[in-house]
Amino acid sequence: MIKMHIFNKYRRILFQHKVLKWPVYIISFFVVIAIVAPLISNDKPLFCIYNGNWLFPTFSAKNTIIVQTNFGQETLNYNMGKEWKLLETSFAIFPLCAYSPNTIDADNAPLKSPFDKQVITLKNGNSVSLPYKYRHWLGTTQNGNDVLAGILHGTKISISVGFFSMLLAALIGISLGAMAGYFQNSFFKVGYFQAVFIFMGIFFSWFYGFKVRSHALSNALSAGSGNMLLQLLISLFIISLVMLVFVFIGKKIDRLFKLNEKVISIPIDLIISRCIEVLNSIPSLLLVITVASILTPSYISLILIIGFLSWTHLARLVRAEYLKAKNFDYVTAGKALGFSDLQIIIKHILPNVFPVILVQLVFGMAGAVLVESSLSFIGVGVPLDVATWGSLLNEARNNFSAWWLELFPGLCLFGLVFSYNKIASYLSLHQKED
Repeated sequence: MIKMHIFNKYRRILFQHKVLKWPVYIISFFVVIAIVAPLISNDKPLFCIYNGNWLFPTFSAKNTIIVQTNFGQETLNYNMGKEWKLLETSFAIFPLCAYSPNTIDADNAPLKSPFDKQVITLKNGNSVSLPYKYRHWLGTTQNGNDVLAGILHGTKISISVGFFSMLLAALIGISLGAMAGYFQNSFFKVGYFQAVFIFMGIFFSWFYGFKVRSHALSNALSAGSGNMLLQLLISLFIISLVMLVFVFIGKKIDRLFKLNEKVISIPIDLIISRCIEVLNSIPSLLLVITVASILTPSYISLILIIGFLSWTHLARLVRAEYLKAKNFDYVTAGKALGFSDLQIIIKHILPNVFPVILVQLVFGMAGAVLVESSLSFIGVGVPLDVATWGSLLNEARNNFSAWWLELFPGLCLFGLVFSYNKIASYLSLHQKED
């Protein structure tokens, strides 16, 4: 467990140094926007009074509601989009941005700038100027979608993809890097027959985990990322079960023939290092685009792709730090006191290498945001109907005169990435000074 004084140290660095004040404020602002985006950007009112009925459409999980009117009962569809603005309510409070990212305003399409005249067509067919509370403050896209709504909801995608993908990369990179650096090639020792059965188990586990289940995996690939993740977990469970059986059989045979003293060391450090070199030899963006184009575009698959392909640099860094730290006196003292290897790795070494890991993770978040925007820009990230900063910039590519499609998403992307890099650079410099 990371010691609390490390968190207190970096909390003081982030909130007391003037250099980091604005980057921290910018990231905090984006995080708050990502959390409250559905409340400040929605085509449904937060609260309205319709024929004496008090309604809270934004906070309701229902699609329809039956209300009492002077003429009997009336069924209202909570997802009627623009029609909420034409509903004859006694009182209504709309969010700051009165549009959802997928709401199409045909009256203000295509491509209305923030300074153009914006109109709304009433139920009687007359077109009038759009009231300020319904105005598209940052303009519209080719289809009439609100740009501000797209930016607000795209913030949630950028922040969450950056955080969760780096969390996944950290779990993989720290685990493999610590294992390779601390144990090197002397940890996994197996008997002769056990080694033979391990290689046999690799073949059989691949056969039963992937070959036999190829039809189920291919169907899950087309069904969506949720089903794909479930089927992959099932395959990994089958692979683990088959490998455990073969390892157990090999160990029993070694004991039967009394070959326990003759062991073979599996070079785990060498295997992990070669895997890192292979993945690093392939251009990362090209690899991400290739994998993303094969999988069904979704939010979860995007996190998995970036996370599983971003752990190599962190693993190499952690490996180097553990190689250096394992020879320090506090590690030797921990072994002499009888601490287990797992306790030394997590409780003693990890808190001391955490500053280096933190810098790499913050840099990784900036890279993940850029990768997500790049994939959305070319249409292979999240689904096409999900608004992101990259998808808005993609619309600007086909409409050079629509400056608002380039300016506002570009500023948001620049502000977030710059803030991440500024914080990571300062933490790295502060670490060297310490």
